[in-house]
Amino acid sequence: MHPDKIRRRTFLTAAGAIATATAVGDLAVATPAAAESADEYVDVQLLNITDFHGYMQPPSAGSGGVITGADGVKLTVGGAGYIATHLKRLREGKKNSIFFSSGDNFAGWPFETDAHANEPTIEVLNALGLDFTTVGNHELDKTADFLIKHMEKGRPWPVVGRDNSFLDSTGTRFRGADFRFYSGNIVWADTEKTVVPPYNIEWVDAGHGRKLPVGFIHLTVEDTPVGSTSYQPSMKALDDIATANKYAALLKKKGVHAIIVNIHDGGVAGNDYNAGTDPSGPVFELAAKASPDIAAIVTGHWHCRFNMMLPDPSGVLRPITEAGNHGQVITEINLKLDRKTGHVIRELTRSTNHAMTRDVPLDPEVQYIADYWSAQGKRRYATPLARVTADFTRAQDASGESTMGNLAADYLLWSANQNPDGEADLALIATKPVKGSVAIAADLLFAKGTNPSDTDGQILFGEAWNAIGYGNPVLTVTLPGAKLLEVLEQQWQAQPDGTVKFAPLAVSENVSYVYDLSRPAGARIGADAVRIGGEPLDPDREYRVAALAYTLIGADGYGAFSGFMNPVRGERDREGFIAYLRAHPVITPAPLGRAAPK
Repeated sequence: MHPDKIRRRTFLTAAGAIATATAVGDLAVATPAAAESADEYVDVQLLNITDFHGYMQPPSAGSGGVITGADGVKLTVGGAGYIATHLKRLREGKKNSIFFSSGDNFAGWPFETDAHANEPTIEVLNALGLDFTTVGNHELDKTADFLIKHMEKGRPWPVVGRDNSFLDSTGTRFRGADFRFYSGNIVWADTEKTVVPPYNIEWVDAGHGRKLPVGFIHLTVEDTPVGSTSYQPSMKALDDIATANKYAALLKKKGVHAIIVNIHDGGVAGNDYNAGTDPSGPVFELAAKASPDIAAIVTGHWHCRFNMMLPDPSGVLRPITEAGNHGQVITEINLKLDRKTGHVIRELTRSTNHAMTRDVPLDPEVQYIADYWSAQGKRRYATPLARVTADFTRAQDASGESTMGNLAADYLLWSANQNPDGEADLALIATKPVKGSVAIAADLLFAKGTNPSDTDGQILFGEAWNAIGYGNPVLTVTLPGAKLLEVLEQQWQAQPDGTVKFAPLAVSENVSYVYDLSRPAGARIGADAVRIGGEPLDPDREYRVAALAYTLIGADGYGAFSGFMNPVRGERDREGFIAYLRAHPVITPAPLGRAAPK
């Protein structure tokens, strides 16, 4: 622990002295004779990772494979095979060791994990011996049913061997996680019942046949139900501080006196992975206000690394830590429990962030799993999916129209209309957004690519997967015609320097409009210049519009979408586009002309 962050409330004598513990209020503190090695204490080791995101192979430097330590020293880190070796060494000789995650285990960005429904990540975490995890926002990137029924329980979802339930490294169909998922503040909007259990109690060996409880309260970042990837209109998030205090009181009432908060939300506290300076972010407010009955707070989500001791509302120090992302760090917190009462001897709590360096031998079992899925990823990428009769490109004409943009908009409309509750009148997609991410990432060309399995006119699975999307759901929402017209007008946005930024939106094939560049930005399209299904746009009518969640929540910079109503969640962009191509095995570029100058 960084020496500037340690402050003891009670003097501790040299190691080896006999010690006793006293309860002061509801806190257990060491007496002046306390020693870390005293026999009346029960040692408990907590080991934590967060935001693994399916990075089984060592990540590149740009994906978090290099971190900074003390004095600016750079360390190369990550990779499941190395993590396994470090983990075994950390757990060696520890009778009471608990290994858990702070969420975002999957929704993996590496192709081999994402394109296999994140099942590879579960196999690796099972092999690592993960005991449990909180629900991160990305755990809800599909649906709660997918999380609980498929990822946790292993039920097929929906087509075995095509969409999920792939053969793992042992040749066995996916069987689900060996660990459970928890969150105390993500609830169903209509009942406010938690989507998954809110807490768990682990029992540690206190000797002589006795067990002591350690309780874990799980929390998820509060914007999860409205986040662009995890958008779940059937859910809502409760206040994390109030939830933490509620369950701390409940666990205490149950006789649990060692309580940990495991939260998928975090903050930032400098660059040194094993220290902390100038902390800011929501978990530091939580740390200042959460019940003194909570002995430690373990965080995630922000992809930051820190290890600090901060005072609780009673002024007693407790650890607050975050273990970065992509397998960079394992946090170790060592607790000492009073053998009789189960209280944490707070003065003797120690925490350390261990860098998952690559200077140790690879664990052969776990590395075999990672390598197996890398090979499977290459095979899946090269699988033929559909055919094109000519090039689809992102090259835009003067109206901002392109064949890839038109294809993407047509796909969104088709995808929305596969859901009876999400039927749409039209679809839009940002092709060069005002800000943020670009959803159309690649062309689909007739000429064969560099992959040895490719041929002229063929679309490989991996080419399609990487062409459209960034893991966002397709939403169908209600917009008044006047707001829809305002959205189209926002393709031209006046800038502070007097220029106008052009941020075109592709529209589905049943939409066309005429614009007048001689008019000022915001007044270039009249309602009578827009046709939807052959009819003029009606400013007073409500339209059902399909678009990506990222665009609808304003992240692309089209503010006119604000206030949309009645959202219905559909398929995620990448999986949806794969389904579109399966339903349309041969595609031809549509002629341009959906947008035209006056």
